[in-house]
Amino acid sequence: MPTLTPAPTPKDPPPIDLRHSGSSATVNGALFTYANQQPAGTGFIDPFLRVQEKPTEEGYNTDGGFPFNDKTPHNYQHSVLISSLATFTINGVQYYKFMLDSNQAGASFSAHTLALTQLQIYTTNDPSQTTTDGATFAAANHLVYNLNVGTIFDSPPNNANQGNTLLTYAIGSGIADMYAYIPVSDFIYATDKYMILYFFAGNDQFSSSGGFEEWVAFTKTAPDSGSTLLLGSLGLGALFFLRRVIKLPVRRRSKSPP
Repeated sequence: MPTLTPAPTPKDPPPIDLRHSGSSATVNGALFTYANQQPAGTGFIDPFLRVQEKPTEEGYNTDGGFPFNDKTPHNYQHSVLISSLATFTINGVQYYKFMLDSNQAGASFSAHTLALTQLQIYTTNDPSQTTTDGATFAAANHLVYNLNVGTIFDSPPNNANQGNTLLTYAIGSGIADMYAYIPVSDFIYATDKYMILYFFAGNDQFSSSGGFEEWVAFTKTAPDSGSTLLLGSLGLGALFFLRRVIKLPVRRRSKSPP
């Protein structure tokens, strides 16, 4: 009688290394790239999600509270309107763009590595959720992007890697570490107004440490201060010119003999 060989245990794919200049990867349709945008610290960026904990951390943006390891105050942890997001076209595909600015402590390259084991994007009409139960959250919202298809939010058992893991070089607050481009076509629920980003970071090899991680959305912007000043100057100049044109005939008549 032949001996039955047990089926091999599925192994996680190797981590996706985004710690070096020029590195990039496409995972389930989303594009992830190395970033070193500066300055990127508080005061120069407008984060919608700030999280900090060790050896692992997780959180999602909401107006309702601080359900996981989210950090106060709410001006750094809040809802995001989908209508506010700017679009970026790369190779004919439109994306929404997000930036991660993370902060890891240590003296070595490895110590400054942040491992993202889960990243999910949801859409919703409820900007103030606080549940920490993954099943409840998934039932109440629409999942439109998942780094690891088939998972829902919340950490896997024993902090083990489950599927795709993104490695970023988190040298410190003030320097961006990663850009995430999520296809606009993933946002299929037209009546949903808000976007929620959930992520989990830290694993057995690269624990989370140091300062907080911040997520930023690239949004539609008003004219910059220089453009506004120029428009204002043009407006005042036009008004001054118009007043001179209107008043000039009156002055001439007043100087004419009766």
